[in-house]
Amino acid sequence: MATIAIVGAGSMEFTRQVVSDVVRAEALKDSVFHLIDINPERLKTAEGMVKSIIQEAGRSCPVKVFASLDGAFRGVDYCVNSIQVGGLAATTIDFEVPERHGIHQTIADTLGIGGIFRGLRTIPAVLDIAKALVEQAPKAVLLNYTNPMSMVVWAVKRAYPELEVYGLCHSVHYTAEVLSEYLEVPFEELEWTSAGINHMAWMLTLKHKGEDLYPRLFQKARLPEIFKQDAVRFELMQRLGYFVTESSEHNAEYTNYFLTHPEEIARLDIPVGRYLHISQNNVDEFETIKEALKHPNHSFLMDPSPEYAPAFINARVSGETWWFQGNVMNDGLINNLPQGACVEVPVLVNQHGVFPTHVADLPPQLAALDRHAIALQELTVEAALTRDRDLVYQAAMMDPQVSSVLTLEGIWKLVDDLFEAHGDMIPPYSSKRLYALKAQA
Repeated sequence: MATIAIVGAGSMEFTRQVVSDVVRAEALKDSVFHLIDINPERLKTAEGMVKSIIQEAGRSCPVKVFASLDGAFRGVDYCVNSIQVGGLAATTIDFEVPERHGIHQTIADTLGIGGIFRGLRTIPAVLDIAKALVEQAPKAVLLNYTNPMSMVVWAVKRAYPELEVYGLCHSVHYTAEVLSEYLEVPFEELEWTSAGINHMAWMLTLKHKGEDLYPRLFQKARLPEIFKQDAVRFELMQRLGYFVTESSEHNAEYTNYFLTHPEEIARLDIPVGRYLHISQNNVDEFETIKEALKHPNHSFLMDPSPEYAPAFINARVSGETWWFQGNVMNDGLINNLPQGACVEVPVLVNQHGVFPTHVADLPPQLAALDRHAIALQELTVEAALTRDRDLVYQAAMMDPQVSSVLTLEGIWKLVDDLFEAHGDMIPPYSSKRLYALKAQA
């Protein structure tokens, strides 16, 4: 039995899958659900959907709903966080304002100028969740899905080091699935190790029955019909020697090799701005489920999935051993990445605890790219914790694409425009040094 809180329960498809997987697990059949969302209509819809799933599965799990964090975590063992602060409106700002400054983006949720401002508006909200957990359920485990993953987990551990928190992202699992297709190897027979940072981790080994599959993957990448399916990742692999673990669409914006060059956007068929349409689809999914609830015979129970949160909870409760690619603090796990940063490594889970894997060193070229991204993450986390506007400008300076396109003055103007456009979605920030020194001059 476990009491599971889902924060951002109005994210309908996600909540639907998590609850479906939980109620299908025999060890979790008596679980209690706390559904939390600040949107009353989404919360009511999520409640109806979850109760329908429980009934369809033949379970009798209690469901409690909360429109705020007040009392929401009392008795909770696991908190699953999937909030998106600002929704589609804020995401649109993250795309449209930089576009006016000549900055193209594909996803804008992890690194770059979009990731910075997503972090600035998201970290305070997640810190409120962490604070409420520490006060109401100090032994609870926070399972975070919200992006920017590394920044969120890092900020929580900085502010509340006593809280047990893990970042859950499917990118490595999905990368292994797609590689098994490229390599024509059954997924269940593919052997791999991976490490790095979220969305910029690397498939360090790829094997099948002991055979190194990288030579075969390089051969496959020469086939036009294969290359075009993952053009950015194959381009990076041919230059760096290893396959990165998040999609080509994501990785196109993490360096200055692609989106700053129109000819590369065309050659590699990079879908600039497509994520806005995906975000709109999430809005449409809510409306679809709300309408389906009007029909009592509609089925909401989903087939079992590789979703991480239910599997994590099941491993802790049932005693089964399970592993996943988790985001945790770098406490000696990867030697040549900064200690205390958030890294992504294999993590073992069972009834005895949660055990991140020591990976040693990344190949130096991979560590170099990850360290550059970590510098941006560190500045953004520090900015969010201190409300220092200077650090936001300096984080933007670390973005390879922004620094390739804009002058320093242009970077300052971009940051100012984003602060103004986001308005009260981001708490007030003030200069701790730069403007103060400028005023004294």
